[in-house]
Amino acid sequence: MRLLTIAVLLMCTLLPLNAGDSITFSGGTSSVSLKEGKRSVNLTGGAHVTVGTLSIRADSIMIEGDDYEEITCRGGILITDEEKGLTIRTSELYYDRMSERLLISSWCELNDTGNELAASASALYYDMDAEILELSMRVNLAKNTSSGMLSAACENMIYDRNEESLILSGSADVKWKDDTYKASVIAIDLENEQIRLEGQIGGQVYG
Repeated sequence: MRLLTIAVLLMCTLLPLNAGDSITFSGGTSSVSLKEGKRSVNLTGGAHVTVGTLSIRADSIMIEGDDYEEITCRGGILITDEEKGLTIRTSELYYDRMSERLLISSWCELNDTGNELAASASALYYDMDAEILELSMRVNLAKNTSSGMLSAACENMIYDRNEESLILSGSADVKWKDDTYKASVIAIDLENEQIRLEGQIGGQVYG
């Protein structure tokens, strides 16, 4: 029975998925269901899943769906994408491999080494195809720029990695170049180092 279980696990590990994509997995303990409509792989004990350049480690990982498209993770989660320079730490994760969308509903810490940006929040939504991250609830941000460190706090933040832009809303507060800005909404163009304030504007700048 043990040899049969190992053989089934190896077969699932090498299973081709939609659009030529593939998923590999490993763990200390696992269970597998191959029944049509109820396909699943449940991993515990050093669970690890790799999809393309995306690597996910967690205390437990469930892979479900006819194309193994749904990945649910819990406990001690580390998400890395070395190609994009992204690292995310959290405790609750849902990832839809087909739509390339990642949803976090717990406290998380984001580190983007490619753009020298770090952030934390109570929830995160990541559209991997569009390269847009939405962080919400007690968002804190630190970004290294050519003019010095930018730090910010707000309730919601939209981060467009391709456009190198930030939109902060909900009691947005930004400190940059020794200046302070407060507004209902603050939009920041990181590439051109420009800032725009909207609604309930305030601040302090130095000449």
